[in-house]
Amino acid sequence: MNASVSPIVFPNLAVILESATLAELDRALVNLSASTLLVAQQRNKHILAARTNQDILEIIFSVIIDWQGSAGLRSVSQVCREWRVVALAAPLLWRQALSLSVNPNWMFEMLRRTMHVPLTIRISHHDIHRDMVYANLLSIADQFWRFETLEIDAPRPYICEFFGFVPFDSDEAPRLRILSLSGKHWQGLLDDDEVLPDELLALSAPNLEHLALENFPFDWDVLKFGLAHSIRLSVLHICYPGESDAPHTLSISELLATLKSIISLRELKLHNVLKVIGENLLTESVTPTTALPALRTLDLQANIQFCSGFLNGVEAPALVELDVECNSTNEAGDTPLFTTSAFMIGISRIAPHDPYNIFSVLHQKGKLWISLRSNRTGAFCRILVPEVNDGPTLERTLRKLADMPSVHSTERLEIGFSKDAHRKVIGEVWAYLFERLNKVSSLDLGTYPVPRILQILYCNAKGALEAQKQGKEVSVLLPSLETIAIATSLTLCVLVDMIAELRETVGAPIDRHVTLRKMDTYQAARERITVWLEGSFTGAQAEGEGESVGESEDSED
Repeated sequence: MNASVSPIVFPNLAVILESATLAELDRALVNLSASTLLVAQQRNKHILAARTNQDILEIIFSVIIDWQGSAGLRSVSQVCREWRVVALAAPLLWRQALSLSVNPNWMFEMLRRTMHVPLTIRISHHDIHRDMVYANLLSIADQFWRFETLEIDAPRPYICEFFGFVPFDSDEAPRLRILSLSGKHWQGLLDDDEVLPDELLALSAPNLEHLALENFPFDWDVLKFGLAHSIRLSVLHICYPGESDAPHTLSISELLATLKSIISLRELKLHNVLKVIGENLLTESVTPTTALPALRTLDLQANIQFCSGFLNGVEAPALVELDVECNSTNEAGDTPLFTTSAFMIGISRIAPHDPYNIFSVLHQKGKLWISLRSNRTGAFCRILVPEVNDGPTLERTLRKLADMPSVHSTERLEIGFSKDAHRKVIGEVWAYLFERLNKVSSLDLGTYPVPRILQILYCNAKGALEAQKQGKEVSVLLPSLETIAIATSLTLCVLVDMIAELRETVGAPIDRHVTLRKMDTYQAARERITVWLEGSFTGAQAEGEGESVGESEDSED
């Protein structure tokens, strides 16, 4: 027992109680209660939980807050004196527990206990409509200068009203690190009071790292000399639902000049940032190029003219992820071939240059999807181009892709074209692509049968066999190919087996469909395919026979 605590001696209580007066008994009860409390306190000091290091307790309490919010922190503060001291004296825990969905009095008590630490405020689209959240948000607007993180997803009028309560007495937000304002769920007409205030945009925020503005009108000139001027800014997202929603009319050159000044920019997301007007967007030539040396992720969504101008106007040597989605292709009245050619030149310039090992190209309902991925380096490129419906545009796009050195390391090639799209691409284009993909081991031809591509591989293998017999140099397309994946079709499986038979003789074997040879219909299917391959039909007859060879149980998407 601790030396400072006197031993408690209990004499013969029966003797004392018999002769004690009522007042003496009352005093005895008080003394016993005090002694019991003292003993309990001393005993609690021997419990492991009460002797746990303060740092460990704060970690435990933080986990409890994640589970139970501020109610959990209140509960642990009532366990024992030691825990209460730790809980009440840890402002970081109260910052974590701070909630705007509670009674205002309790919210302000939590706010008081945060003392002077930077605050983190996150409000989702669902939170803003809960009881007391919006009112509590407005009531702490005067604490904006303490905000380290402010993320709000709410209708534009709500957010603009909040900033109307912020006292912009200073031109600096020294603690602000993340600012994300999203009005994407607001579809109402734009009012004058739904524009982000210049006082916010003009703030000096030396520690700002992440800035995201979605579906909010603002003054671009004010932004670029204020928040966007932070030397630490590494993430910038500016997005609008569609081109018609963008309030900005600056040129691509002006946009790039602003981005150039953001020296730490690593992630850039621009969706429909510029309004489409002919004199500053559609025909602009951007020279010289703007260097964004730290940029690693680029996400663009706009009309193809803007994407072409932007991609041809920047240099991003450190880029790892590129995601480009074009809304339309012909706002300026240019031909699809012209606009797509300029666009693909930009793609080939800026796409991550690390070797890709997965190459996918799909064409469905007039939209061309291109995906390039690397499982080794993480490099990624996704492209969506709508309204690519003519053969020359498709062919030019495939040739541009084939010329990109980074795709020459492709190991898995996926081609998913509709029946109509296959008709528009001549065989020479596929051969041009295959000649450059010498490392492809897996070829996936999608759900629609593609006899034309298989015909190219068959004729190439047959030509290689003839060259081998004549002692000439043998050249096989896709020399590393091991597997061809096709839709379920007896005819096409037989055709693949015939290709495998030829390639095996020239030293480029692929998986064969040996089990098919036991089927009664195998020989008839082989003879029918041979007639088609040898070109006994001409013109429309050949096309019709190709359709017949390509029949499958799968329907076209």
